[in-house]
Amino acid sequence: MERFPGKVAAAVFAAAGMPCVGKHMGVTTEEFMRRTSSEGLMDCKMLPINNNHGAGVAMIMGPNFLARKNYQQSSPEDLALAKMLVRPGNLFMEDPVMKDASLLTDTNYGSVKKVYVVAKADGSSTEEMQRWMVLLSPGTEAEEIAGADHAIMSSRPRELCDALVKIADSLNTC
Repeated sequence: MERFPGKVAAAVFAAAGMPCVGKHMGVTTEEFMRRTSSEGLMDCKMLPINNNHGAGVAMIMGPNFLARKNYQQSSPEDLALAKMLVRPGNLFMEDPVMKDASLLTDTNYGSVKKVYVVAKADGSSTEEMQRWMVLLSPGTEAEEIAGADHAIMSSRPRELCDALVKIADSLNTC
């Protein structure tokens, strides 16, 4: 969106970290980690990694965390699939690019319409945390999906589809 804002009609963030202009990309991850106690991460594991940007930390989500925080409203089949697909996820906390507060500009990234889909039953990222990200980006619209866990596409697929159609319809000016 920063490089080609004219090619993006709207950016939709569904229970996801949403970066904002004027702050570095990792600010949402840092805030999530600040708000989450080690007990809140349950059986997740932190794994030291090395890549071409240097040392870092990846997180491996544990089966209990997935069941109680991310997929608690989803079907048992979706939870089972998620458990089979777990891979270490880089948190990018020490990545120099992610620390650059000037990376996203108001002229480009800031000019793209943004909509945040709040998952009201997300056990990993609270509604308060999701709304905090919306407040960081003035002009961002919010859609709510009641009963949606972190995996909105599996816990409330029809409601997510309805929200996406509503967003798309709001872009049609013809």
